[in-house]
Order: sequence, then C-alpha cells, then structure tokens
Amino acid sequence: MKNVMAYVLFVILFAGGLLPKVGMEQAIKANELVKHFQDHKKQAPAGFSFVDFLWMHYAADSKHAKTTQHPSLPSFDFTGAMGFVLPAVTFFFMSAVALIVARRRSEFYENNYHFSMERVLIAPPRF
Repeated sequence: MKNVMAYVLFVILFAGGLLPKVGMEQAIKANELVKHFQDHKKQAPAGFSFVDFLWMHYAADSKHAKTTQHPSLPSFDFTGAMGFVLPAVTFFFMSAVALIVARRRSEFYENNYHFSMERVLIAPPRF
C-alpha cells in the first residue's frame, strides 16, 4: 500500500511540475471534472469526446464557458507552459541534435596520423 501511495504522489507531483500554475488544489478537483464530463456525455449526442468537453469548458472562443458557471471545475492556466515547459523541451531536443552534429563533425576532421616510435626507418620485418 505504501508503494501504491508513493507512486500516486509521484505522478501528481511530477505532472504538477510539468504544468506550471496548476497546483495541488486544482489536481484535487479532477474527480469533479470527470463527474461533470459524465453528466455532459449523458446529455450530448453520440460521438462526444473528452477533448470536446475540454474545448467546451476551457477554450477562449467557447460559448458554453461564458454562459454557465462551474465553480467546482479545476481552473487550468496554460499560459505558463509557453514560458517554462516548451523552452525546456526545445532545449532538450536541440541539445540532442547539436550532439549528433558535433559527433559527425569530429569524425569528419579526425586526425588519422599514427607516429610509431621506431628508431630505424628501414627495419627488417619481425616475425
């Protein structure tokens, strides 16, 4: 049971670190989000997905989000993702590309000269 609880807490803290400005108090409201989605799914036509539900409640151009109040739903603010998460991901991938390019360049300019410390230039072959 301790291991399960440790894994759950790790996932919550790790996900909270990936999404800035989304704290633990918003993560606790996730069950309300699922319940509200199930209510909408019962009323909505077939083909209503979770992405449609999120778009309906969190998109800037949504009419539903402006006409109804949902105080129990978590408030997600992804404006910090542009400042924190995306530059870190970009840096990670760009550093990998830079390492690959540097490795290929070092192989291209590698010095293959080998100096043997022989005293005699013309020496008979040794068997």
